[in-house]
Amino acid sequence: MPRQMNARMTPRQRRFVTEYVVDFNARQAAIRAGYAAKGAAHQAWQLLNWRPNVADAVREAMKARETRTLITADKALQELARIAFSDIRRLLETAPDGRIRPKPIESLSEADAAAIAELSVTEKGMRIRLHDKRAALLDIARHLGLVGKQTNSPPGLRAKDELPAREVLRRKLAQMAGEKA
Repeated sequence: MPRQMNARMTPRQRRFVTEYVVDFNARQAAIRAGYAAKGAAHQAWQLLNWRPNVADAVREAMKARETRTLITADKALQELARIAFSDIRRLLETAPDGRIRPKPIESLSEADAAAIAELSVTEKGMRIRLHDKRAALLDIARHLGLVGKQTNSPPGLRAKDELPAREVLRRKLAQMAGEKA
């Protein structure tokens, strides 16, 4: 097993770090940094796993971007939770004549307004389309590590996860939505 190297970075390695932080596609970052396309995936894996200085530089670049853009993983996850837990009933009201109509925009909460993908006025009335709840839920589940595992891998239970996976997911999603589990 080769030992990890902790030497100063070459210009090509620095370029790899810069390119990797753009889209987190290690193979393409290696190609853009000047590594041969044929072995780019392997080279990228080696840079990220056997060069602690490269991995550290990636972490520092990510922190710098987070500070610069004020976009954090938590903030992105909160936005996904807004979409995932949206409810069309919070956007509508019943008019005195019994017809259903949209609530005034200024009366909507920030979470409800964030869930709206499209709002348009047509000849027949107003059209409201929400963001894809299923996609948001799937992204949250991926983030929590509840989907995407290999079928041949062990379940990986932790000591505190004595509840069924469905209950753990329900509680985590409720917590993210600001509800009490």
